[in-house]
Amino acid sequence: MKLVLVAPPWNSLYRPSIQIAALVALGTEGSGDPITSEYVYLDWFEFAIESLNCDPARFVTVYDTIGEELYGLGVGDWIFGGALPLVGDSDETSTRDRYAAFLHEHGVSADLVTCVLSLREAAPRFTAALADRLVATDADCFGFTTSFSQLVPALAIAAAIKDRAPDRLVFLGGANCDRPMGEAVMRAYPFVDGVVQGEGEGAVTAISTAKSADELVSAPGIVLREEGALRVSLPVVQSVEATPVPRYDEYFRRLRRLPWSDLITPHVALPFQMSRGCWWGEKMQCTFCGENGSGMPYRSKPGRQLVHTLRELTESQGILDTYAVDTILAKSDNGLSALADAEVDITTFFEVKANLGPRELGELRAAGVTMVQPGIESLSTGSLKLLRKGATGFHNLRFLVLCQELGIDAQWNLLSAMPGESPGMLEEQLRLIPFISHLAPPSTVSKVRVDRYSPYFERPAEFGIELRGPEKKYEFIHPGRDEERTALAYSFEHEQTVQQADHETMLTLRRRLGARVGLWKKLHEQSRFSYRFGPGVTIVHDHRPHVGTGRHVLRGWADGLFRSLVHGGRVGQAIGVVSEKTGTPEADVRSGLREWTACGWVHVEGMRALVLAVHDSRRDELGRAAALGGRSAER
Repeated sequence: MKLVLVAPPWNSLYRPSIQIAALVALGTEGSGDPITSEYVYLDWFEFAIESLNCDPARFVTVYDTIGEELYGLGVGDWIFGGALPLVGDSDETSTRDRYAAFLHEHGVSADLVTCVLSLREAAPRFTAALADRLVATDADCFGFTTSFSQLVPALAIAAAIKDRAPDRLVFLGGANCDRPMGEAVMRAYPFVDGVVQGEGEGAVTAISTAKSADELVSAPGIVLREEGALRVSLPVVQSVEATPVPRYDEYFRRLRRLPWSDLITPHVALPFQMSRGCWWGEKMQCTFCGENGSGMPYRSKPGRQLVHTLRELTESQGILDTYAVDTILAKSDNGLSALADAEVDITTFFEVKANLGPRELGELRAAGVTMVQPGIESLSTGSLKLLRKGATGFHNLRFLVLCQELGIDAQWNLLSAMPGESPGMLEEQLRLIPFISHLAPPSTVSKVRVDRYSPYFERPAEFGIELRGPEKKYEFIHPGRDEERTALAYSFEHEQTVQQADHETMLTLRRRLGARVGLWKKLHEQSRFSYRFGPGVTIVHDHRPHVGTGRHVLRGWADGLFRSLVHGGRVGQAIGVVSEKTGTPEADVRSGLREWTACGWVHVEGMRALVLAVHDSRRDELGRAAALGGRSAER
């Protein structure tokens, strides 16, 4: 069957869809009919600007906000809900008013709410025109990838296709169709011919080689309709070693036709994949994480494929910024050393565990990793134990210090309100934050959610959780589908059945934590806390707002102790060595360490301590100048 793979809104404008690009590449290697792709989120971007008659530069921000920041309120899905077939009695005016009130209650600005309402009005016209164009391709089957806010846009386009050509097949896949969610989509939306659960290589290969839907009954991971019921073929966990490099040609062809491509092209990063699943989740799944669904088993490509993959991607598109979609960086054989040795200016991104040390982070930076998403979540070891993160507050602080030193942008979030959280865990972080304003602040501060597939969802009683049903947003996303809504939902309302501290006290502490992080963000750019090493001397510059103590020159035992705790060291061992070398009584060294702890120079946790200042060697610029000078001399 001739298959068209569709990437609907609200995929990031700056990322071609790796989901469909990898499957298109798979089609070039097989013997089935051609597989082509449509990046319709770029079509929507163009249509919306013209429909709303708005400034393209402004709408880029609106699009990003809806796609990235307002997913938790269901905005991207709701906008396309008006293009779906109605269920029961539906008053559009009332629907718009209630949803607008819902957004206002959650702090969405009046201007943005007005824009959202206008986009919902425009979505049916876009969907109709797009369906006409897709049907005209004469494709036998249309496959939609659905993650985050892509489910309802995909459903709206699929419904319009079936209205025009009932004989064409429409399939949905992606995270919104995994396990029971996919079967719920089939029950709630009868125009969908099938869904693909789990990884899609086997299913797409089967579709492209089949002559009719009847040949798909045994294809892995496909759910089909059969005599009024659903026929479920279980997904297969795929090996990733042989998966091809994604083909992004169609994305760039469409981007070049966009009148305002100059707003997007400079910021494009090419997604790639080196692994699937999560090796930490296999061992001990984080309590709140439902990210991998049925694909938790960890599989990775040999590290040697990293350089090959990035070279093929960047050479073919002339883009040097790349983006790993892996849930977690491989512990070993990850290819970073070879990438560092390749002497190319490719930059990339990885999700990593935050317990990486100086050697591992140095290797990341040498390989061109300029941004990471570490699973920090908290700066309290007690909270991290509750979340089963496999790291401590010490690890997380060391990670942030090293990223600041190496010029790596650390994108992380701060979580609270997890079951078992105590006032002390919040107070610990409140005391710490003024001392680390020079380190990267979290992007958001939020309460822990209960997501499908997470331990919180699968075993709520174990954590003292009572599920209260789907989050409120799903009433607007799937109106009139009360029976299926729970199965369609990914995030759930919940209550903790065991309160271990006064409720009002905890609320107050969480509000204070949010406010303190807000101040951290404001002060970060002006905050400086660094040191430089000299011969037998350390110079400390402490210019952190409100807590900074200025410039200090450390000699003798102070110089030795400071150096021994850079990037972390054992307290007892450091004090003993410094005392012996300098002839300073251990009591005096301990007293000095207590003073440093009180003024936030050092963070002490158990038997370990960490200097919170950042090394400023001044060597990066000098090294580049020396290299340039050497080249000039050779000429």
